[in-house]
Amino acid sequence: MNAPENNRSSRPVLSALAAALLTMSAAATSGERDPAHHQTMDHSPHQTMDHSQHQAMDRSQHQAMDHSQHQAMDHAGHAGADGADPHAAHRAAMAKPTAATTLDVAVPNARLLDQDGRPVAFVDDVLGDKVVVVDFVYTTCTTVCPVQSAMFNALQDRLGDRLGSRVKLVSLSVDPRRDSPARLKQAAEKYGSGPQWTWLTGEHAEVEDVLRAYGAYTPNFTDHPPLVLVGDAVTGQWTRFFGFPDINKIIDAVDTTLASREPASYAHAD
Repeated sequence: MNAPENNRSSRPVLSALAAALLTMSAAATSGERDPAHHQTMDHSPHQTMDHSQHQAMDRSQHQAMDHSQHQAMDHAGHAGADGADPHAAHRAAMAKPTAATTLDVAVPNARLLDQDGRPVAFVDDVLGDKVVVVDFVYTTCTTVCPVQSAMFNALQDRLGDRLGSRVKLVSLSVDPRRDSPARLKQAAEKYGSGPQWTWLTGEHAEVEDVLRAYGAYTPNFTDHPPLVLVGDAVTGQWTRFFGFPDINKIIDAVDTTLASREPASYAHAD
C-alpha cells in the first residue's frame, strides 16, 4: 500500500515545520519579536520545504493511514460533566475474552419495523426457516456497535452463496425510542448492508420482548452487552457469543447449525 509510505515520507517535512513553529512561538512568548530581526531571518529552509506529498494526499490515502495510535488514545477527557464515561460498560466488555454458550430460545413473534419502515413479524417474516446471525446495536453508539456492524459487513462476503439461500443477518436496535427506520436505513447504508441484512426497530415493549428472550436486555440501553447469536426459530437452538468473536467462529457456528438441522415443519412462535 502506498499510504503508509506517503505517511512516513511526510514525517521529516512535518517535523521540520513543527520545529520552526516552536522556534517562532518561543521568540514570541519571550517578548523578543523584533520586526527588523524577523525581516532579516533566513526563511529559506521553510520556503524550500517540499509540501507536495502532504498536499497531494487525497482522502482515500488518509483513510488508509494507520490510525491505531489515535484509536488507542485515552479519550477519558470526553467523559460527561460529572466525570463519568457514558461508554464505560462497553469499554469494559471490549476487554473481556469472547465466550460461547448454547441455549434454547423461545423467540417471540414480535411486531417490528425494518429499515424501510415495513411492518414485519419477527419470526414469520424475518427469521423464517433460515439460520440467522443476530446482533444488537444502536445508531449513536461509538464503541461496540460500529465494530460489530463492520464485522457483519465482512460476514456478507465470507458467507458467500449461503447468505440469502439459507442464512441471513439481523441487527436489532436496543434504542427503539430514537432509532427510527430512517436512522437505521442510514446505518445500513453506512455499513454496506445488503438485501439479506435486516435492521429492526419498533415499539419499545415489542423490542424488549425480543431482547429479553435473547438475554440482551438491560435497563440502560448504553450498557447492553456485546452479543452475537447464531441459530434459528425452527429448532430453537442458538449459539450465543459474548464479546467480539473471531469471524471464523461465527462462520463455524453457522455451518454447524446448518449441518445439524433435520427436515422439520416450519416452527412458528408460541
